[in-house]
Amino acid sequence: MIQIHARERVLAIGLAGALVVCGVWALAVKPARDRIRTLERIIPEKQAQVRQLQTQSIEYQTLAGRFQGLRARIASQNPGFQLPRFLETTITRHKLDAHVTKMQPGVVQIRPDYAETVVTIELQDVAPRQLVAFLTEIETAEAVVRIGSLFFRTDGTNEALLDATVEVCSPRLTAEQTQVAQGS
Repeated sequence: MIQIHARERVLAIGLAGALVVCGVWALAVKPARDRIRTLERIIPEKQAQVRQLQTQSIEYQTLAGRFQGLRARIASQNPGFQLPRFLETTITRHKLDAHVTKMQPGVVQIRPDYAETVVTIELQDVAPRQLVAFLTEIETAEAVVRIGSLFFRTDGTNEALLDATVEVCSPRLTAEQTQVAQGS
């Protein structure tokens, strides 16, 4: 066996200690510090994403509730409701009969369980006040009716009057979906 002097023994122990400290530093402390720096950078990003998801979740829940309410409202609508007849009555009530140049009904099947009755109305020489009253009554009707699109321009002969094309829509559910919406 080799004899080690005290000074060499202290040096060997010091070197071994230094190697252990360097090993612990390299294998434990440095990776932990790097991980902490990474987490300090990533955690705020993830927290922002969580807040955004929470906001979107609240919006989604609100929309889902409104959608269920709309489905229930559509399902509870009088099954005999006819959009063209409703519009004719509204047009007469607002004294727009003479201004209607075209009234074209149609049905758009958006999905197998959902369709919309769409009526396109062309009006000429209408006073803005009459048009606004007509549109307001459509939008505030108890029936599920909405203005799908509106295009208007000033009349070529009289700048105080408007020519307008209004697309009015009324959604419908199939019989099966009506029962599902009423049951929920």
